[in-house]
Amino acid sequence: MSLPVDIGLHRRERRWLVIFLVLGSAYFGVLLLRFAFEFLGGFSQIFLLLFLAWLLAFVMTPVIGFLQREFSLPRGLAVAISYVLALVALGFVLFYIGASITQQVADLTRTFPQTAASVERTLASWQQSLGLSHFQIDLVGLFKSAQSQFGGLAGAIFASAQVIAGATLAALGSLVLILILSLYMLLDSDRILGKLNRVVPSRYSDELQILEQSIARAFGGFLRAQIVLAVLQAAIVTVVGIAFGIPYLFLVGTLSALAMLIPFFGPPIALIPPIVAAWIYRPEWVVVIAIVLIGVQTVIVNWLQPRLMQGALGIPPILVLVGLLVGAQVAGVWGALFGIPAIAVLNVFFNYLFLNALPNVALPEAERLENVGQNTMVTIEKGQIADDTHPRIHVHRSLREDGSEEVRIEVDQPEPEGNPPG
Repeated sequence: MSLPVDIGLHRRERRWLVIFLVLGSAYFGVLLLRFAFEFLGGFSQIFLLLFLAWLLAFVMTPVIGFLQREFSLPRGLAVAISYVLALVALGFVLFYIGASITQQVADLTRTFPQTAASVERTLASWQQSLGLSHFQIDLVGLFKSAQSQFGGLAGAIFASAQVIAGATLAALGSLVLILILSLYMLLDSDRILGKLNRVVPSRYSDELQILEQSIARAFGGFLRAQIVLAVLQAAIVTVVGIAFGIPYLFLVGTLSALAMLIPFFGPPIALIPPIVAAWIYRPEWVVVIAIVLIGVQTVIVNWLQPRLMQGALGIPPILVLVGLLVGAQVAGVWGALFGIPAIAVLNVFFNYLFLNALPNVALPEAERLENVGQNTMVTIEKGQIADDTHPRIHVHRSLREDGSEEVRIEVDQPEPEGNPPG
């Protein structure tokens, strides 16, 4: 009579044992992931250098392709010419920007007492006209307090000049290493891609092609859009500054353009340097200048930016914010900059795997739909049209000297029925 009770207890024990094993396995898996992330975190600088080298190689690829097509140059010579031109242009830009910013910072430091006095007079007039004294609000006192804190910060920066110099030398060394790595990547790009194609099974060749196109378009469209927006922001600040007589335009325009490179939060931050400069040096025109800058930037962000990003596998705004926040959490500043194109690539594969759909721009050129937006989702169907494992089919793969792969297929003809061999 006790048999059913024993069976019930046995089942409950097995159920609790299964639950314990599942929870224990999950906990052990989390510990392994944590250990793996901690282990890989020690190589984060190496991964960052490799990523930046790949990014530089990706940016230089169109230039090299242009030299090869237009001048019939061998790839090695095209790579060398493009890198020499890029280094000369980069050196000139850095030297010119550094010299101009240094000169304007020196002028700003020399004239700062007169500028501070002018700001205090403007704040005093605002305080009197707005009647802020009745509310115990002292704008001049707040400005002096902020000025003293800024002076302390500047002193701390100058006191750390040796540390800053060491960090600058380390950054220059990293830049040289990035240039060397990207150069090797470009010279061996065909061989690297050939090896990748051989490693991936042939049934996933479509997915590999989609991945290559998605990465190229996501990162390419993102980089082009950010650079064009930064250049336009600098041009707008320069034109408005010249029109209204704002000094130190090179310094103000550079700060505004650098802020414009920040995804999502960049445009409002980019407005701060020119509006603050207008408030300090042209307070009578600050409202007009602010309206002009905000109006022009609104047109750029809402009309031009989507068109610049149309080939970047556009994603919903919520994913843009998610990519920015997750990237910043995982990899700091670089993650914030490049988290958005990474999310764009993941979004493409999510739609491909779960919704059987792709943006029109992610399809091979021969399969793209005409008169359809590049970011319009297109439903796709994939069917198997060949089988490498068929017993009558033999696939022979060999490697050419240039790193590409040669595939030869042989099909065994069946023996005619009724004719014995021999």
